Amino acid sequence: MKIGIIIGTRPEIIKMAPVIRECKKRGIAYFIIHSNQHYSEEMDSIFFKELQLPAPDYNLGVGSGLHSNQTGNILIEMEPILLQEKPDVVLVQGDTNTVLAGALAASKLGIKIGHIEAGLRSYDRTMPEETNRILTDHMSEYLFAVGPNQHAILAKEGIDSDKIFTVGNTVSDSLFQHLDISANTSTILADLDVVSKGFFLVTAHRASNVDIPANLLELLALFDKLHAKYTETIIWPIHPRTQAKLKEFSIELPKYLKLIPPIGYLDFIQLQKHAKLILTDSGGIQEEACLLGVPCITLRENTERPEAVEVGASVLVGRDADKALAAADNWLAGGNNHSWDNPFGDGHVAELILDIITNTVPSTLDQKIIAKNETLSVIGMGYMGLPIASLLAEAGYQVTGVDLNSDKVAAINAAQCPFDEAGLPELINKVVSQGFLKASTDIPSSETYLVAVPTPHIDSRCDRSYVFSAVDAIAKIAKNGQTVIIESTISPQTSLAAAQRFADAGLTIDVVHCPERAIPGQTLHELVYNDRIIGAANAKAQQKAKTVYQSFVKGEIFLTDLTTAECIKLVENTSRDVGIAFANELSQICTELEVDVYEVIRLANRHPRVNVLTPGPGVGGHCIPIDPWFLVENTKAGELVRLARDINDKRPGIVAAQALALLGDTSASLIGKKIGILGVAYKANVDDCRESPADAIFEHFKRAGVEVNYHDPFVPSWHCDRQATIADIDHWADVLILVTDHECYNNLNVTSRLLNTRA
Repeated sequence: MKIGIIIGTRPEIIKMAPVIRECKKRGIAYFIIHSNQHYSEEMDSIFFKELQLPAPDYNLGVGSGLHSNQTGNILIEMEPILLQEKPDVVLVQGDTNTVLAGALAASKLGIKIGHIEAGLRSYDRTMPEETNRILTDHMSEYLFAVGPNQHAILAKEGIDSDKIFTVGNTVSDSLFQHLDISANTSTILADLDVVSKGFFLVTAHRASNVDIPANLLELLALFDKLHAKYTETIIWPIHPRTQAKLKEFSIELPKYLKLIPPIGYLDFIQLQKHAKLILTDSGGIQEEACLLGVPCITLRENTERPEAVEVGASVLVGRDADKALAAADNWLAGGNNHSWDNPFGDGHVAELILDIITNTVPSTLDQKIIAKNETLSVIGMGYMGLPIASLLAEAGYQVTGVDLNSDKVAAINAAQCPFDEAGLPELINKVVSQGFLKASTDIPSSETYLVAVPTPHIDSRCDRSYVFSAVDAIAKIAKNGQTVIIESTISPQTSLAAAQRFADAGLTIDVVHCPERAIPGQTLHELVYNDRIIGAANAKAQQKAKTVYQSFVKGEIFLTDLTTAECIKLVENTSRDVGIAFANELSQICTELEVDVYEVIRLANRHPRVNVLTPGPGVGGHCIPIDPWFLVENTKAGELVRLARDINDKRPGIVAAQALALLGDTSASLIGKKIGILGVAYKANVDDCRESPADAIFEHFKRAGVEVNYHDPFVPSWHCDRQATIADIDHWADVLILVTDHECYNNLNVTSRLLNTRA
C-alpha cells in the first residue's frame, strides 16, 4: 500500500504530523506533497524542522494568489506527481485550496481520497473554506468525521454511511504528542517577559476580519475594550496577511498589543496553554484551546467547530466588543480553572485512521486478476509494447510479449522492468507473478496479435521494415479470421500494405490500426485514460478491436477507416510541430526587434483565442520530429509542414551558437573552455533520449572544439562525461546550457553563466 499525504499550510502540517509518524511506524509507504500555500519560512518549513518530520518529497512552490489561480496552479502541479507515484489513497486534511485541488486531482485519476476533518460546516458560503470542504467531502471515499455532529451532517447530505468514520481529530494527537516536549524546550514566556495566565493571546487572519479597513478597526476596538478593563498584555503572533493589511490601511496599533512574528508550534503550544484567554478566528485554535482548557473567544459569527461552543469552551462574538467583554467577564470571574468535556479526540486518532484504511483499501497490485481465457501476442517490448502488454494482461488476457532481444525477454520473465516508467515495474510484477504475462523471442499462435515495433525514419521517410517483418512472422502461424492490430506509428496506407501481405500469403486476416497516444513518464495513465482511435476495413474488425481496448481503456473509443486512423496521430503531432516552429521563429524575430519573446507570448496568450507555445532548444522524442515526415512523404502538398520541420531542425544550432557566444567572439577564445549541458533527455523527468535536441547541440559544441560534460539525473550515460551533481557541473563549467526542463532544475542557483533555453 502507498499513501499520498497532501499539505499546504501550518495547521495541515501540524495535524498531519501524527499520520506521517504512524505511517513510518507501521512501515506503510507514503510520500508528502507540499503546495507551499504558505510561502514564508516562519509560516511553513520551520514546522517540519521543529516537529522532526521528513522534508516533503515534492514542494510545489505555488505561493499566494487569487483563489482560482492558486487552486488551478496546485492542480496542474499535483496531477503528474500522482500519476508517477500511483498511491492507493490520498489523504487531505481541512478546507484549504490545497485540500480541494489535491482531492480534485486524485478524483480525476481514480485515486481514493481520505478527508480528515470531514463534515465540518459553518453554513457560511461567503467563506471559501466552506466550498472547499463541501466539495472535498463529496469526492471522498473515506470521510473521517471529528464527532457525531459531522457524521450526521454528512449522512444528511446523502453520503453513504459506509464511507463515514467518526474518529476524532488528529489535532488531539499532535497536541498531546508535543505538550511535554514544548514544556521542556520552549522559552517563549521568558523571551516575551510574561507569566502564566498573565496575558491574552490573539490570532486573526480571515479575510472577513482583516481585508476590510472598517472591520479591522472594529476588531482593534474590541481589543481596546478588553484591555481597558483587564489591562493584561495582549500577545499577537501576526499573520503575514494581517501585517500587510495594517500597512496597506496605514493603521497604527496601540502599544499594549505585543506583536511578534509567526512562531513555531512548540512555542505556540506554550502560549496557548499559559494564556488567560484566547481570541481567534482560526478553526484549529478553537480545538486546541478546548483541549488545553483555555477559554476561547471566537472572532466569527459562525463556526464549523460547534462542539467547542456546545461544551462551553468557546463563545462566538464576531467583532462585537460587548459580547467579547461579557464572555470574558463570565469566564474570568471564576478564576483560571476551567473544565469541560473534550469532544476532539483522545490522542490516538491517526492510529484509528490508518487502521480503517489498511483494513479496507485493497492495493490494486494485490488484486487477483480474472482470466478472460483468450490469448494475445504483443510483438515489440519497447516503451509502448510492454506497457500495453502489461495492461492487457492485467485485464485478464493470456499475453505473450515478443521481442528479439533475449536479455529483455529474460528480464520480463523475471518480473523486471527493462526501462524507467512510472508504475510499470509494479504492474509487471503483478501480471508476471499471477501468470498472465510471459515473454518470448518467438511468436506463438494467438487469437489476436498486436504489433508495437519501432518505425524509424530514413531520409525523412517511414522505415516500415520492422512492421512488415512482424507481419510476415505472424503470417507463418496465423489462421484465417484472426485479427492483427498495428499500434506502431506508421505512414498512411501502411495498414493496407500489411493486409495485402497477408492476402499474398493466402490468409484472410483483419488488419486494424490503433495508434498509441501516450508519452514516456505518463504512459500507463495515458494508455488507460486517453481517447483511442480504431481504424479497420469492416465493422466486425472494429468491434473485435474495441472489445480488446475496452478491457483497460477508460477514455472514449472512436471507430473509423484504416487510412484515417493512420493520419490522426500524425496530424496531432504535426500540429504541435508547426506550433513549436512558430514559437521558435518568433524567438528569432523578437531577438532582432530587441524585445522579450516570453513577455510577448505571455501577454498575447491573454487573448481567449490565442495559445502560442514557448520556444525551446528544438524538438525531441520519437513522435513530433518524425510524424510530420510520415504524413507528407507521399504527397506533393505540405509545404508548411516541411518548413516547420526545417525551422525546428535548425533550432539546436541556434541555441548552441548562443551558448558559445557566452564564451567569446572568436574560435581562439573557445580554446580550453568548458560547457555543461543540463538535461539530455528529450523531455522532462524521463530517461528517454530519442531524437533529443541535446544530441545536435552536443555536435555543435564538439565541432567548436570546446570540452563538454553533462548532468541529467535520469540518464546515467551519454555522449560525454557525466557530472554527478548540479554543484559539480557548475564548478566544472565556464558556461551552462539548460536543455531539458527536469524538475530538479526548477530553481537553479548556479555561479556559471547560464543559457536557459526554457526561460
